[in-house]
Amino acid sequence: MTALYDSFGGRRPRAGQAGGVVISPAELQKMQQIVEELGARLDQQVAQNQELQAALDRQTKELHHKTQELEIKDEALRKQSEHQKELEAELVFVRAALAEAQEKLAATSEEATWQERFLRQQAEMDNLRKRWEQRANAETAENRRRILADMLPLADHLDLALQHQPQVDDVQVRNFISNIEATRRAFLDTLRRYGVERIEPVNAPFDPEQHEAIGHTPSTETPVDHVATVVQAGYTEGNRILRPARVLVSSGPAA
Repeated sequence: MTALYDSFGGRRPRAGQAGGVVISPAELQKMQQIVEELGARLDQQVAQNQELQAALDRQTKELHHKTQELEIKDEALRKQSEHQKELEAELVFVRAALAEAQEKLAATSEEATWQERFLRQQAEMDNLRKRWEQRANAETAENRRRILADMLPLADHLDLALQHQPQVDDVQVRNFISNIEATRRAFLDTLRRYGVERIEPVNAPFDPEQHEAIGHTPSTETPVDHVATVVQAGYTEGNRILRPARVLVSSGPAA
């Protein structure tokens, strides 16, 4: 009887003939080898994709670090340029003072003795030295305030972490929250050692010199024009406001 053959060499019945495709053991083994080869290729392709993804992640992290380094270098260059401009201005000031002193010395009467001229010049140099000391002290105080102000966002992050703490009974979570609270207390104590005090004016009268109002809110517990909510704590350094407290001011009971 005449029979047709499939692509693997097996016999299959002609049209109208009953029965399925007849596959020999050798053909079945060949088909299994092909399936195994395809599976191995697929596993190899998946492994290659995972390696490419890992390499891409590493390159992304390196790019992020490089970007941060460039930002830090750019900030340092900017500050160095500002300091150089200040030094140039100081140099111009010193040259002008010296020129003025020389003019006064030249205009001094010839009748004045050398002792009088020496005393005048010494007095001018003392005045110049005092002005330099005042400017240096003012610059030092301003740089100190900038450094302290740059430290305040850390306290803000700790405050936010405690405000959004999860209400769970897990021991590890509670220990972690306790560590955050201890870190916050230690950081605030460090700020106090440098003369920085925290401003939290809840229910206090609104003071535009110490508070920054970002809006109004109705309240039945807080009088009108008093601080109802502190959105961001403020800080003082001695008698100076290092950063005003950002607050919501009470508008009284809701209508």
